[in-house]
Amino acid sequence: MNPKEREIWRLERSTKFLVWMASKSSKNKTWLDKLCRLLVTKVTAVHPDDDFLRDPLIDEDKGFDPDELDRFQRGEQ
Repeated sequence: MNPKEREIWRLERSTKFLVWMASKSSKNKTWLDKLCRLLVTKVTAVHPDDDFLRDPLIDEDKGFDPDELDRFQRGEQ
């Protein structure tokens, strides 16, 4: 088995294991299910710096205040 085949085999096994853990964590009845849920959540979580869906206006709370929003919706300046 050459190194490329070994890497493909390793990725295939890890993917199968992750799918098994995800199916196990969806039940959430036993302690093993809960442990799998914790691990799957940790593995699939996106780091906040890499999350392209985050909005800096919301994170920094630079939005409209209620009065500004009301004036904007009524079309006032």
